[in-house]
Amino acid sequence: MKPILSFILLLATYAASAQQQQEIIRLDSCKQFGEKIFDDIYIRVQQTAQWKNKKTSLDDYFDQFFKDYVQKKAGGKITLSLLITAEGKVCLYEARPNSNVRPNYTELKTHLNRQDWIPASVNGKAVVSIKILQVVFDGKKISVTELE
Repeated sequence: MKPILSFILLLATYAASAQQQQEIIRLDSCKQFGEKIFDDIYIRVQQTAQWKNKKTSLDDYFDQFFKDYVQKKAGGKITLSLLITAEGKVCLYEARPNSNVRPNYTELKTHLNRQDWIPASVNGKAVVSIKILQVVFDGKKISVTELE
């Protein structure tokens, strides 16, 4: 009887830990910049990459995309990892949803590609960098936080 109970306990523990794992969506949208784009990333920069659009805030830009998703009223967050090239081009390479909002990530990638960024710099030279954005849905509006 003990071996059966041990097996059931082991199975229950495994199932509980599997439910706690966060979903990670990896996209191949950075291949457009070449195979070695991730080899040249600067982690420590003097000036981080900045949102370039002065007319539209980052919050409003993402709200434009998510306005079609009624689920945003449900709340939650999505963490997006972006690669920003030295030319200011962006690609979405990873998304971590922790929300009921389930966007089409291919469409989100296309939406992000429409906007350039001011690239990060080291000693006055533009460099490739990573930007992590946390998109939070509070039920009525969207807020974007840049994580460092």
